Amino acid sequence: MTEKNKQGMGSILLKLLNRLLDGAVLLTLLVTALYCVYCIWDNNTIYDAPLKLQQELRKQRPKEESPSFEELQRLNPDVAAWLTLEGTGIDDPIVQGEDNLEYLNKNVYGEYALAGSIFLDSRCDRTFQGAYQLVYGHHMEKHRMFGDLDRYLEEDFVEEHTTGTLMVPGKTYPLTFLAVMKVDAADSCIFEPQDCGPDSDVFQQTVLTKGQYVRKELLEKLSEEPDSWAVLALSTCSSEKEEERIVVLMVYERK
Repeated sequence: MTEKNKQGMGSILLKLLNRLLDGAVLLTLLVTALYCVYCIWDNNTIYDAPLKLQQELRKQRPKEESPSFEELQRLNPDVAAWLTLEGTGIDDPIVQGEDNLEYLNKNVYGEYALAGSIFLDSRCDRTFQGAYQLVYGHHMEKHRMFGDLDRYLEEDFVEEHTTGTLMVPGKTYPLTFLAVMKVDAADSCIFEPQDCGPDSDVFQQTVLTKGQYVRKELLEKLSEEPDSWAVLALSTCSSEKEEERIVVLMVYERK
């Protein structure tokens, strides 16, 4: 083979390799684009699922005048209450499982769901007659689940939105904002409901030192009338620190 033929062959091989390389790059870009599309679809599916479920469940929302939970408890006997917070997207049933893991990734229908459910601590009184009731929910975007609890960290929001409603079978309790706080997930005063009553010095000092926008007149009522008032603690994850929790404290008068 002459030198000229060798150069021609080399040029052909080089062009072929360049085309193969271009094809590989295009294929990589196509796969990457498809993966991005899938991620967006998957993310939207995760966040849209709670919305669809919420829309279905709201059709069975009890009436505040005389709340009946027959339909909801036929759907799932673990449904214990219904929670609504003014100015937020929170308007959902509360369930209570045998332990605090049962509804972490299970919806009200008992199906697997990353968003889980809003659930009452398994150690609390499901009739909400206990002095301290602790409720959990995932912090989701787009106002899903307890994603709106961090709005209570904004002073302007708290000035305009201090009320809510807790419904249990046969009763409706008006809720009033007490305080919001950021605490460690291992804070025993907040997350061990059996160890720290709302009228105790430990609880009172915890709210005063860690709480924001504390309504001291309500804190005093908890101390002076412990048999008449109860605390509803609403907990969700913080987006700032892995072990940090945002906790909104509401109070209601037990009847």
